[in-house]
Amino acid sequence: MSETEKKPKGYYIMMGMLIGLPIGVAMSTALGSFAYIGVGIAIGLPIGVAMEEEAKKKDQIRDVTPDEEKQRKKYLLGAVVLIGVLVLATLAFLFWNMGRD
Repeated sequence: MSETEKKPKGYYIMMGMLIGLPIGVAMSTALGSFAYIGVGIAIGLPIGVAMEEEAKKKDQIRDVTPDEEKQRKKYLLGAVVLIGVLVLATLAFLFWNMGRD
């Protein structure tokens, strides 16, 4: 397998977490608690780890390039900012509704 066909380290772990996220959202919707989103991610994480280990055995994993590392850091920063904005918006909405009662 050529280097361009190999996936970067951490790729399958991310995919496993992305598989678990909709599971957590569905559980949260069905059970009425947003805490289950984390449970879905926790379900997806071992799936991703198992996929990553299987790919390592088949020599389908390569090291992350410096450009990919920079891109990952940008995405992480964007995700943290987005989550922060969503949390602040949720708190503002809750406080706004508390003042109306």
